[in-house]
Amino acid sequence: MVPFIWMGFSAFKPNTEVQTFPPTVLPKVWTLENMDWAWNTMRFPRLLANSMFVSITVTVIVLYTSALVGYVFEKFRFPGKNFLFILFISQMFIPSQIGTIIRWFMFDRLGLRNTLLSLIIPGIFSIFGIFLMRQFMHTIPEDLLDAARVDGCSEIGIFHRIVLPNIGPSLASLGIFIFMWTYNDFFWPLIILNNPDTYTVPLGLSFYQGQYYNNNAYAMAGATIAVIPVIVVFMILQRRIIEGMTLSGLAGR
Repeated sequence: MVPFIWMGFSAFKPNTEVQTFPPTVLPKVWTLENMDWAWNTMRFPRLLANSMFVSITVTVIVLYTSALVGYVFEKFRFPGKNFLFILFISQMFIPSQIGTIIRWFMFDRLGLRNTLLSLIIPGIFSIFGIFLMRQFMHTIPEDLLDAARVDGCSEIGIFHRIVLPNIGPSLASLGIFIFMWTYNDFFWPLIILNNPDTYTVPLGLSFYQGQYYNNNAYAMAGATIAVIPVIVVFMILQRRIIEGMTLSGLAGR
């Protein structure tokens, strides 16, 4: 916690005090200039809006697709299921950077460069999410699903009414990972975006820090604002995980 505490207090220090040695924790002179610069000059409302829209959209889609595919792989029987699942998992060993050039040309020809869709589309399918959801599907008893089928519930109805409510803790766990990975992604936005109106928070921080490389106080202010959404999302989903684990015995009955 010490680096985060120092970063937060440094956002309210003059630049000369941030660069002093030995460093101090509490500011000797409090100032809001750094926060004002980060919020207005860096256009942080636009950066946060872009990052939050992309991160939330990708997280919601990945949670749904991962749960659906994981449910199919775990609870359905069809020819080649194990081979297909191994084929899916094997893609986790392939670095994502290998397909960067092909992906760039594809989005360029589709006219999606410098758009938020170019950040959303590549992230809506997660091999890790499918693997994680398939493991959690073990906790759903077959008798519960068979009882729903006997009552006349369709397979898609079983998924929405029974499966999803019973895997809340796993969805919250996966949601934390996907949100943070998407929110902190820097490599792909750096390649596909060159319009400041579409910049995300990591890209905006890098761009403006390059212009004001000698002002550490500005960097501390921008970084402090940037971590707030991640902390808020983590705290919300962490409570959901604890509640889900506490009530999971009742939800599965």
